[in-house]
Amino acid sequence: MTPFVRGLLTLVHVLIVLCVIVFATHASEAKNPTRQPSAITIPDLEKDPGYFFLLAETAEAAGDHESLLKYLRMALMLDPTSAYLNTRVGSVLARTRKIAEAMVMARMAIAFDPNYEPAYTLLGKIYTVTNDRVRATEAYAKALELKPDERDLYIFLGSLQASQDLFEEAEKTFHKMVEQFPEEKEGLFYLAKVYVEDKKYDKAIELFNQILDKKSETAPQAYIELGSVYILQKKFSEAEQCFREAINLDSFNITARFNLGQVLANQKKFDESYGVFEELARLAPSNLGIQIRMALILAEQKQFDKAREMLGKVLQTKPGWDQARFQLGRVLREQGKLDEAEREFLEIQKGQPTFVNSRVMLSLMFLRQKDFGKAIRYIDETISPETSDTDVLQIKASILEELYRLEEAIGIYEKALEIDPKDHRIRYSLGNCLEKSGRRSRGMAEMEKILAEKPDDPGALNFIGYTLVSSGTDIEKGEQLIRRAIEIKPEDGYILDSMAWVLFKKGQTEEALIYLEKAVQKVPYDPIIFDHLGDVQAALNRREPAIESYRKSLSANPDNILVQEKLRQLEGGVGDPSR
Repeated sequence: MTPFVRGLLTLVHVLIVLCVIVFATHASEAKNPTRQPSAITIPDLEKDPGYFFLLAETAEAAGDHESLLKYLRMALMLDPTSAYLNTRVGSVLARTRKIAEAMVMARMAIAFDPNYEPAYTLLGKIYTVTNDRVRATEAYAKALELKPDERDLYIFLGSLQASQDLFEEAEKTFHKMVEQFPEEKEGLFYLAKVYVEDKKYDKAIELFNQILDKKSETAPQAYIELGSVYILQKKFSEAEQCFREAINLDSFNITARFNLGQVLANQKKFDESYGVFEELARLAPSNLGIQIRMALILAEQKQFDKAREMLGKVLQTKPGWDQARFQLGRVLREQGKLDEAEREFLEIQKGQPTFVNSRVMLSLMFLRQKDFGKAIRYIDETISPETSDTDVLQIKASILEELYRLEEAIGIYEKALEIDPKDHRIRYSLGNCLEKSGRRSRGMAEMEKILAEKPDDPGALNFIGYTLVSSGTDIEKGEQLIRRAIEIKPEDGYILDSMAWVLFKKGQTEEALIYLEKAVQKVPYDPIIFDHLGDVQAALNRREPAIESYRKSLSANPDNILVQEKLRQLEGGVGDPSR
């Protein structure tokens, strides 16, 4: 028993004894009024940590946090090795944002009692606040080891593990929670959410369906979560049904109604979607975000003027709201009013939440217009030496690649990969850029890295397969890789083009033409695909269509000398320029 606990018990005992003595004394004096009152010896309470603890409890009940901390510190001075008091002081310090001092107190508590679970829990919370997730995980794991019947510890630990992509560990944590509390559904709920984050959607769906008991209070939330999984799988009708079930169980559930409106829009059921958001606007009239969503639905239906009018009213109500102005810029861009869209986006200032997105939108808008100067200028407004947004870096690199400033583009792709080495999109772009710059082997090496981690990546399969076929290195292996890619992504124009090129190389020209005609429908502006189409048409003696295809290729890439020569030969009646 620590001095603090012993002192607290003693204090309580003393107070009881005092009450008994006072009562007895008063009774005796009442019987014998001439008798002199006896002296009562009162202990020195200010040497007792329990006394200050009781004062601290009184201060906390009164909301006097300054006195609370003062009395706890005084109790701690009398019992400095108390793990409880050290932790309690640390908790108060943490609440008042004195994080460094709180951390010291938690560590002191653990030093005095290495098996004191509340100190590890406090340390876990502190490390979470300071974003030291590794140490927070370690602290919560130790706390849970000491107190395996504490529900919150499972949630803290499992959520932290999932946030670090430690999905296997998170799954184990929540499996233990389910075993510890078999009659409760909370563990299943969190385990299902981990499966969602780990993209194990079928397992998540199975668990959410186990949870769904219409008598349970958690059923509406379970339906919402299940509907969200179906959206990730693009199973919009199933998602719609889930959100409707959630609304049936809880008619005032704003999240379920909002999600229903969204998923109806995903299915292009715009009238129904608009009706859902109209009803939401009546239920939550102060939520201007609902009106923004209604405006976007109008824009989807090409009712641009109505959408602009609605967004204008939102901006009249809340003039400085950058989100509304950003969406207004998007509507104007979709309407083709690029100058007006540019003006709206430029109204959004640095530091506002949509600033980066507004500049990205401007950059992409002018990239499509081939105005590379503005495209670079606007994306550069979002980039600093400390930039860690890989999407922004990738856009800058892609613009430089369009300008054929390949070395600069490669450098930025490589910087983005240093930030996120697992981003396959960036690695794919880097591989493509390396190939364009003549470093085909390095480009192939980047694609091989993608396949090592993701063997069914259609882009990497197609890149390697096409390279093997076009270079004549290994046509058979190249064809195998391209066929695998087309099984995974049968409607991809670039993969269709690669398959056509395989067939053309093998002399199956008519079949190649079928694939290329599909490819140009999917990617109508790619110069290489039109070049290939021209070659196949020329090989089939379809002179006029071939001339048209070469012209389309040159309209997208006028500096291609090889295509220029092929066109000259056909226009001069020389024959098949592809041979």
